[in-house]
Amino acid sequence: MVSGVTPDSLCRGGVRFRAGGTDTCLRHAQPERPHMPWYFFAILGALLDAVYYALIKKSLKDVNQYVFGSGAFFTACILLLTISWLRGFPALDAQFWYAAIASSLLNAVAASFYFKALRLTDLSLALPMISFTPLFLILTSWFMLSEAPSWYGALGILLIVAGSYVLNFTSSKLPLLAPLQALYRNKGALLMGGVALVYSVTTNLDKIIVVHSDPYFSSAIVFLFLGVLFAARAARAGRQARTRARQKIPAVLTAGLLSAGAAVAANIAFTSQIVPYVISLKRLAVVFSVILGALFFKEKNLLTRSLGASLMFTGVVIILLFQ
Repeated sequence: MVSGVTPDSLCRGGVRFRAGGTDTCLRHAQPERPHMPWYFFAILGALLDAVYYALIKKSLKDVNQYVFGSGAFFTACILLLTISWLRGFPALDAQFWYAAIASSLLNAVAASFYFKALRLTDLSLALPMISFTPLFLILTSWFMLSEAPSWYGALGILLIVAGSYVLNFTSSKLPLLAPLQALYRNKGALLMGGVALVYSVTTNLDKIIVVHSDPYFSSAIVFLFLGVLFAARAARAGRQARTRARQKIPAVLTAGLLSAGAAVAANIAFTSQIVPYVISLKRLAVVFSVILGALFFKEKNLLTRSLGASLMFTGVVIILLFQ
């Protein structure tokens, strides 16, 4: 069981877990260490995520999300499988497949909650709830991987969560705490809070997959499972929806490339740093999204959002100085 991780969580670059009273390492060989620092890959993943979300925002206006998503996931899968084939496929065992299947199923549930939440409530109430994933990770990463930030690191994470919350809060008419207050009476906000919680579990599973294979093959398999799940849902979308998606093939391929790049960047960062730190820095995608929104979508409220960006950058500096 992954939840039985011993305090000695890293064993030759892998995750150690206890089963039947015996300690076992989740990886047979030491993973490759990146030549660049971990935070370079975390921030690169954030930038690629921001471009991906900007593309999705523009492309999904007239395309079924399941048809588009299945195409993007399969594109990412094919690309990463090709890279894995050129590099050589890693040795795998049952633990890899358990974590990969669990991550894929939970991510599919999270995606379903995400789309339903956006249909049920306003963006200004739903999106801020995603900001709490790094906060949940402090608990779930300790439970699943025995990874815990320092006190200064926890402070940096809290600042990043607060800044991300402010940046995601787009309404000028509602009080700042409205999304939290909506948890008691708004099903959409509650569902999005559930998405944040699910992500705090799947991210730890993703690290288990990475340290038990490699940064490329691990995401290829997850993208494959997600593509199959989304394709099954897309099959019910109708011929017209699939015809519209064919007109967006360049956007689908680009989304797949961006997804693959962001996933690999995060996976490489996972090999040399704890999950809460990596995901906290990946939340800088919100900052990059604000910049892209101002440049390409003429979005406003930049002055208000500068407070959120300042909080996030302060949190990043604290994590980098006291990691």
